[in-house]
Amino acid sequence: MPFSPLVVSPMPESSISRTTAYLLLIVAMAIAAGNPVVGRAVIEDVPPMALTFWRFVAAAIALLPFGAAAMWRDRALLRRHAPLIGVLGVLGVGVYNAFLYLGVQTTTAINASLIVGAVPVAAALLTVVMLRETPHWRRAVGVALGFLGIVVTIARGDLSVVLDLAFVLGDLLMLISALGFASYSVLLRKLPRGLHPVGFMLIIDLVALAGTTPFYAAEVAMGHRFDVTPDVIGAILYVGVMATAVSFSLYNVGVAAVGSPTASQFVYLAPVFTSLMAVVFLGENLRLYHGAGIALIFAGIYLSTTADRRQSANRETTGP
Repeated sequence: MPFSPLVVSPMPESSISRTTAYLLLIVAMAIAAGNPVVGRAVIEDVPPMALTFWRFVAAAIALLPFGAAAMWRDRALLRRHAPLIGVLGVLGVGVYNAFLYLGVQTTTAINASLIVGAVPVAAALLTVVMLRETPHWRRAVGVALGFLGIVVTIARGDLSVVLDLAFVLGDLLMLISALGFASYSVLLRKLPRGLHPVGFMLIIDLVALAGTTPFYAAEVAMGHRFDVTPDVIGAILYVGVMATAVSFSLYNVGVAAVGSPTASQFVYLAPVFTSLMAVVFLGENLRLYHGAGIALIFAGIYLSTTADRRQSANRETTGP
């Protein structure tokens, strides 16, 4: 991938192979696929800012035993790069999740999946704008194929489903969410070497928690509260521990190993996993369009990852 020698990753030099990184990214997306599903499942039970706030509380508690020592060790590095870390915490974790939960209040599952599926497209464009990098043609084609696979999967192979889409305020909120995560993916590459991935995840989670607290307080002040039930607790634990602490940490490790352009390509897998969950848990049938969509997505991922290898080989031949 087109790394500059001055662009670094949010962890020490990655010691994992690309194959391991790809597997971690797949697992991260499988976990993340349940996030909007859970958000919609408790839409009537938990206000959006409450779900966002308690999600970060649950994530912080889960990360604390594993990341507190590393965060303290890296405190000088964190202070020097506090503005960037603050932006990452607000954009990638705070804005992404808060606007996602606000968006699913009014948008449809199809619209939400389409917009989230645009994250790799947005990340590719932001890489050009923010990092002045021209993508390899294989990656550009891979991004396009992956997005086409998303459309085929969520439209159930029927083009009229996409043509008949109606957009509402929730779609704008979801778009802000997607842009937040795309920006997070690109800006990860500006972090200094040496940050421990779990310590880094803990600090940006705390930043997001601090940013969310005033909005949650305002929501409570307006009388929006929720009953603590086993289902609600389960939802908060899933989105906090699994979809935040675990999924984001795996994603961060993947970005450190293969870079944000390739890692963001794996976001296309989230709607695929959502569809497969519906087949397994809701009894839906596996259709031809599932296979077509999955084939297009994996073709896009293949092109993107081979673009990385070709560019790496070119750099080794020609030098930086």
